[in-house]
Amino acid sequence: MEGLIGVILIWGAYVLFVQLIGTGAKAVGAGAKTLMEGGSFSDNFSNKLKFKIEKLPQDKDSLYEAYGVSAKGNPGVESSSPVVLIFKLFDKETSLPVLSTFEQFSERDTRVFEHTVSLGNMSDKYWPDWARVSALIPESLIGPHKGNRILELQCLVWNQNTQPVFSGGFLPENSSGAGFIQISKHEFSFNIPNSGYMEIDSERLQVQIASIKLALSIALADGSLDKSEGNEIKKWIKGIVDSTLESQKMKIKDELNKALENGFNEIKNNPINIKLTCDGIKDIGSSADKFDLIELCLDVMAADGEADKEELKQIEEISNLIGIDYQEITRMKDQRLIKLDPASASLAGMEEKLDINPEWDKEKINKHILGLYGKWNGRLNSLPEGNERDNAQQMLTLIAEARKKYS
Repeated sequence: MEGLIGVILIWGAYVLFVQLIGTGAKAVGAGAKTLMEGGSFSDNFSNKLKFKIEKLPQDKDSLYEAYGVSAKGNPGVESSSPVVLIFKLFDKETSLPVLSTFEQFSERDTRVFEHTVSLGNMSDKYWPDWARVSALIPESLIGPHKGNRILELQCLVWNQNTQPVFSGGFLPENSSGAGFIQISKHEFSFNIPNSGYMEIDSERLQVQIASIKLALSIALADGSLDKSEGNEIKKWIKGIVDSTLESQKMKIKDELNKALENGFNEIKNNPINIKLTCDGIKDIGSSADKFDLIELCLDVMAADGEADKEELKQIEEISNLIGIDYQEITRMKDQRLIKLDPASASLAGMEEKLDINPEWDKEKINKHILGLYGKWNGRLNSLPEGNERDNAQQMLTLIAEARKKYS
């Protein structure tokens, strides 16, 4: 019997990002299963791939619920080439796609939900028992409408070497479909707590306008607006406009572009009142909108390849003011830090980069530093040569300096 893949959802007090790790799900050849359980070779290969959605046990420290997506049966792979599972989500009544506030669970260029799981060589292999392969977090999803909905999970099995790029939930018209193996669908009832993108929501628009102003404040924290930072904000605006109801597109586009232009003119002369801006959205923004804001700020921070001390301080201030513990988004920040330009690394902003609160007592600080060393040393050993490995080494250097400072 051969271990293949499994997925377990890991989160802190808020699970802005999920980490997929193996949980021992098994895939075995049909011949092996025949020997173990009897039945004909053809019977074992007749098992269609099917799915189920189940609520996962909630850790006592977790604020949000999550649902596991489990698979069972035969993905129908005959080639030895590596394959992937591509998960998509649609609202059954409207046939419109569901959006995700997680970048890792979105299409490459849009906010439409997509989760890709690499399986490797699946030739003559299948799942004889239920194996978790993905997960859903209601708070991170935005459908066309809020509330209890019938959703359709689509799982496309595809040759990894010819994996397509989806846009808006669908394949481009000129796609050849090369490498497609099969598609399986599963309908289920699911409660989406966030306001739908087809519903007119003035409060969400208010949060989005405030998000643009706060992102501009992050971009200008080092005294100038880098072109790459501006492009990140424009990309974020485009993602919102593209996912808006057609009849509302121009209105939303005009409002957000105006917020970008006016915000820049205001903030370049006078720093924004971050507390006042955050107070205005703390009680009206959904969790998805708030984490979308934090992700935008982090993307802007990382856009120029540097992690400026003032930018990190502002992001921490924003997250606390809108009701999100900054410690809960550490993994989001780490994912940006590891992709920065290693040549720009410095010891400046050590506490901000390492999430050290100087007001902690020495014992707590050193315990925190020890945990950071274990995390980043593990990452260093798993990364190939390149910028990400260099950045992991820079973080270890920073951790060593912190140990000197606080020991």
